[in-house]
Amino acid sequence: MRQRDVSTVAPRTLTVLATIRPGEEEPLRGVLRPIGDDIKGKRLAPGAVRPGIEFRHSRRIHFARFAVLDDPDRGRDRKRLLYSANYDGELDSHLAELIAITPDMDAIWGRVEGYTGTGTFAAFIRAHTQEPEAFYIAFRDETVERLHDAIAFRQRTQTLVDEASTTSLAALLPRVSSGPPAWPTGRALQSGVTAIGRLLRALPIVVDLFRAVAQSGVGNVFRSAQRITASLDRYPLFRWLNRLTGNRMPPQRSPYSSVWLDHCAAPAPLVPGDEVPSDPHPRIPPSFREDVIAQNQLTLVTVVMPGQVDRVRAVMAAIDSYSKRLSPPGSLIGISTIHFVKWLVIDDGHRLMMVSDYDGSWDNYIDEFAEMILSGLDAIWETSYGYPPDGARDLPAFKRFLRSHQVPAEIFFSAYPEETVLNVVNDRACAQACTGAGGDSLRGLLQRV
Repeated sequence: MRQRDVSTVAPRTLTVLATIRPGEEEPLRGVLRPIGDDIKGKRLAPGAVRPGIEFRHSRRIHFARFAVLDDPDRGRDRKRLLYSANYDGELDSHLAELIAITPDMDAIWGRVEGYTGTGTFAAFIRAHTQEPEAFYIAFRDETVERLHDAIAFRQRTQTLVDEASTTSLAALLPRVSSGPPAWPTGRALQSGVTAIGRLLRALPIVVDLFRAVAQSGVGNVFRSAQRITASLDRYPLFRWLNRLTGNRMPPQRSPYSSVWLDHCAAPAPLVPGDEVPSDPHPRIPPSFREDVIAQNQLTLVTVVMPGQVDRVRAVMAAIDSYSKRLSPPGSLIGISTIHFVKWLVIDDGHRLMMVSDYDGSWDNYIDEFAEMILSGLDAIWETSYGYPPDGARDLPAFKRFLRSHQVPAEIFFSAYPEETVLNVVNDRACAQACTGAGGDSLRGLLQRV
């Protein structure tokens, strides 16, 4: 069978939840944490051997993480392993690469139930895969390889700019682009093509709407859409719909926060029926593995209140449709710090999981969320136990809610750890301008400069 060109396929996502064998929880953490502490394998003494994952040899993985979660449905002391990855190409190719870069698969996967070896690894993963209800990709047409090329091109052109202090810039330009300049009519034509492409991309929204109604019901879809858009009056379409339907944010119950933040307190259930998704540990705070590189990871698990799962799925359907059909590259409703984010309804609708890869600090990320999509946050989590009465407007209480439901990552990998979303936007614009002008591929330009 002919393989599909990786460059023509948007990055894909994989989320695996597998039960850890009794008694293997701490030994598994003992394997994962050293890998997470030394993701590039640079601290290992010469000749020393330990189980590891050679992420630096991957050519397809954008982001990946491992985490240990509680498994309360199987027992108070039971745990499960989360593996999440965003990757290029087909699943079988990703799994083959994962096997190739993991010298001792049994040291990790042999500690979870159902794993019987690399020969049946693909079947094991498929049996434990959780499909997302909503999945946002900042750059749907960018592979790891192309992003690395764009980064290298930006670094090389920056060197050329630096050289211009002693060399005529005009003499350097031919080294970057050998073709004629793009004429205004060409840019206008390209803009028209882009507009048509966006329109075609948006057309399946109608199909998405009918699918959401069939799954969650008209009432849930309508109420979810209203809830999400209540604070989005900065967009003309949403402002017009909100005025037409009388949709607005409900009055705030109190101008004061209902809590004060204690960053040292161990996470605990906030209300009866709530759960903490991982063992509270004084040496392993929810902020574990944060602020190590330019990007951070966030994994949240909340308990959905009885009878609310259809409403959750309706909200997820709206987010998924918007992110795939309408969101421009690098922006989700104005938020320009998210590389990937997905939401999953797990455990037969009993819990909601969020997995995000983002830029900057945790506090800045949550602040931007609360500022840009306030009503959307309420729509997502107000069906979960412990959500603040005033929602995300009560920012300290909202942050406590998130920290209480956050799962620390034992391993967090990024293929481009210093590249922010805004850097990618700029790198892509620079690369497209130069390749468009000269007719070169980016790889060809890199070879010439």
